[in-house]
Amino acid sequence: MDIKILGLIAGFFTSVGFVPQIIKGFKTKKMKDVALWQYILTFIGITLWLIYGAIIKDIPLIASNAFSLVCVTTVLSLRIIYRNN
Repeated sequence: MDIKILGLIAGFFTSVGFVPQIIKGFKTKKMKDVALWQYILTFIGITLWLIYGAIIKDIPLIASNAFSLVCVTTVLSLRIIYRNN
């Protein structure tokens, strides 16, 4: 197995973990219980991993962290939009 395929599979599973929170947020319109600081720190970490992946030109790092960044940004946006619900 090509090591890049392993990286893509690993990135897929770690990234897709954010999707249930996004779905729940859209359905319930309640995000008060989501830890804001956890997602802010995660956003920073993923952004740095994405930059690192771009610098070393590693497709699995770039792809998985780009998708994760979209997911985390969505969760943060929902947290801000629904903060009073």
